[in-house]
Amino acid sequence: MPSSEPQIRFLELLHRLTDTGRAEWLQNYEDPGFVHCLVDGEDLIKFECMGGEKGDEHVQPAQRLAGVVSHHCNTTYLWLPVAADWELLLRMLRSAKDDAKRFSACRGIARLAPVRVLEARLKI
Repeated sequence: MPSSEPQIRFLELLHRLTDTGRAEWLQNYEDPGFVHCLVDGEDLIKFECMGGEKGDEHVQPAQRLAGVVSHHCNTTYLWLPVAADWELLLRMLRSAKDDAKRFSACRGIARLAPVRVLEARLKI
């Protein structure tokens, strides 16, 4: 049964998109702590993986994490290790491929997102 909590529902849906191959997880080892999830090749979700001694450093998702922050559609979610869906989030983050070129391309794709949304509303 789907959750009514938006943050949990967000992760459930993201998991389904990942399982069906519609979500692409990317990272750049030279830019530690950031993971991009590209949905359907055009919708970018950014994740920041925080850890280190005080939990205030960007670290690779494979390291011990103090928390994860996601950014999508002017909404920010925070996950902490005590969250019920923490392990699911970690599995998806840690599945991210190291692909610097594709990771960088996500920024260009994201830059066009507002135009695509407005065009869709006007059916252009």
